[in-house]
Amino acid sequence: MTDAMLMVVFAVLLLNYIVVLLVFARRRLTANWLLVILLTGTTGAALAAVLAALDPGSDRHLDVALVLTGTAAVAAAVRAGIGSSAPAAATAAASAKQSQGDSPQAGPA
Repeated sequence: MTDAMLMVVFAVLLLNYIVVLLVFARRRLTANWLLVILLTGTTGAALAAVLAALDPGSDRHLDVALVLTGTAAVAAAVRAGIGSSAPAAATAAASAKQSQGDSPQAGPA
């Protein structure tokens, strides 16, 4: 009974992953590359974990799950770093522009 339930979970996860990848491919959502990486990392890890539960003699499935989870974690950390540094860069650019605007300009008298 447990094996049948795990097979259903595996099939649903795989179907979900394929549908999402097809949606990304058809709509050309290249700006959302991080979402594809995160989806591959999390869903791929879940698929590998289910396979590991179905085949207890193989340790490779758990290795694949760990690699995919690590990939998703690194991608999320990079994105979080990019998001937090962008406001600081925008603030620095705005203050540089403001300091240039405060300087006296030579104009027609």
